[in-house]
Amino acid sequence: MCTVLDRASDGIFIYNNELRTVYCNYAALSFFGMDNSEIALCRTWDELKSAGFFFGEAAPTALRQKKRCASEFVNRIGRHLLCIATPVLDEQREVIFVVSNVRDITDFIKTRQELSEHKQQLRKIKKTLNLQQHQQNNDFVYCSPQMNKIMETIERAARTDVSVFLLGESGVGKSELAKHIHRLSARSKGRLVVTNCGAIPPTLCEAEFFGYEKGAFTGADKATPGLFESAEGGTLVLDEIGELDPVMQVKLLRVLQENRVKRLGSQQEIPINVRIVAATNQNIKQMIYTKQFRDDLYHRLNVVQISIPPLRERPTDIRFLLYYFLSHYNAKYDMSKTMSPKLVAALERYSWPGNSREMAHLIERLVVLSTSDEMGCEYLPEEIQEDTCDKYGVRLTSLENATQEAERELLQAARERLGDTRSMARVLKVSHVTVARKLKQYGIS
Repeated sequence: MCTVLDRASDGIFIYNNELRTVYCNYAALSFFGMDNSEIALCRTWDELKSAGFFFGEAAPTALRQKKRCASEFVNRIGRHLLCIATPVLDEQREVIFVVSNVRDITDFIKTRQELSEHKQQLRKIKKTLNLQQHQQNNDFVYCSPQMNKIMETIERAARTDVSVFLLGESGVGKSELAKHIHRLSARSKGRLVVTNCGAIPPTLCEAEFFGYEKGAFTGADKATPGLFESAEGGTLVLDEIGELDPVMQVKLLRVLQENRVKRLGSQQEIPINVRIVAATNQNIKQMIYTKQFRDDLYHRLNVVQISIPPLRERPTDIRFLLYYFLSHYNAKYDMSKTMSPKLVAALERYSWPGNSREMAHLIERLVVLSTSDEMGCEYLPEEIQEDTCDKYGVRLTSLENATQEAERELLQAARERLGDTRSMARVLKVSHVTVARKLKQYGIS
């Protein structure tokens, strides 16, 4: 029997009920760097451990609990071993022997680590492919939890014909979201007509919106359809609707209620089939309170209201957008510029008062004007350098914001290095649930 066991590739130890070694095969000796069986035979588990031959805790645990136990450990020559200890019981269910089967799992651990790294690379590739898909479809680019919720709402609303009211600061992407709603809707094959209400003089609003007949006014040389007719079967986006003249608000309300328009110079009413998406960067509730905007028109437009948070309130989108615009302008100008870590850190600290529009213009400027392949902070405009750094190279901000930034950076680094959340929880010394919640909070995939 010993001859057979000596030919086994797994290491085998047999202990008595005092954990004294009564047998070990050649594989076991090689696993622990022992010269011959005399070193192991007739020596207790504790003595071997004191001599530097650590076998894990499986054998003593199996003896104590009277059931099979397993443990992983690293031997003194750096090999990862798995030990499975099985107690042998007599008729009185007392332990007479403990048989330990030891297997070298170093290659398995290495393969598991490589697999984890490959999975991490796949996640990065998937993120890149998603980004490329965004670029291809000209969709709204995002990755933050706030925008995920907003996009879910938009996708539900887009399937219907309800009016949507988009609120948000200038540059947050209201126009892009309006286009996204049109693309997702059943009207996507129809026309998308976008107009800026603030750019139309009050005297021309009615002609622009409703059209006119030939001879309706001086210069009306031919009959011309208005915006509503042009968007027939599609979507009409009324951007900056807060700028609309009060008189025109009344006429717009009537059209939305009756779904009919009457061209200037005509008595004939034309039925319309148009989906309305309105947008403004103004405080529309305050405008209603001060009688600058009609509350009945507001309620007609405000079936589904979507408030888009500014970029400074969704920091996880900042880095994503930075690389999106960098890729876009590198392709546009046939360049291959990169951003230094310090530049990325500075731009992540910047408050972005102009939101994504400001970011797009800034990245385009950096790509065009920088003389080196790696763009650094020296290419930033002075006002942005002042906003992101003081003379000590640190931007002063609230303790809460600083804590959140540090926490997000730590989680991001841990995610990239460790991969799975349980390893992160062990290193960060928090629960697995806390890690999962924090990753979701900061939008770290």
